Amino acid sequence: MARLTGPLMSLDARGSIFKTITYSIWKGLNYARLRVVPYNPKSDYQVGIRETLTWGVLYYTKGDYVAAAQKTWWNTYAEGTNMSGINRFMKFFVAANYDEGTGTFIYDSIPSPQ
Repeated sequence: MARLTGPLMSLDARGSIFKTITYSIWKGLNYARLRVVPYNPKSDYQVGIRETLTWGVLYYTKGDYVAAAQKTWWNTYAEGTNMSGINRFMKFFVAANYDEGTGTFIYDSIPSPQ
């Protein structure tokens, strides 16, 4: 990646030009790169996983679905695994509530601390 000084004859440049080059700044350094359009497939699998993750986060963070004591347990359970408590919860939530056959979210249960 080339380091730029005074891109486009100015002190700072951000954005894309002619859908080919993107100018930006990262950690105080200006740079230019090819413009990339993100790949975002809408397959049944991806939509189902996204929906399952959305519901899992809502169950963990909102309401009384997961009590404070259970959150403490999930955080303790995640120690030494390079994961946080919510990541550990989500791993088990997706395993319990995602139907691989249909590729959809099915509410079966909220994982509880063992």
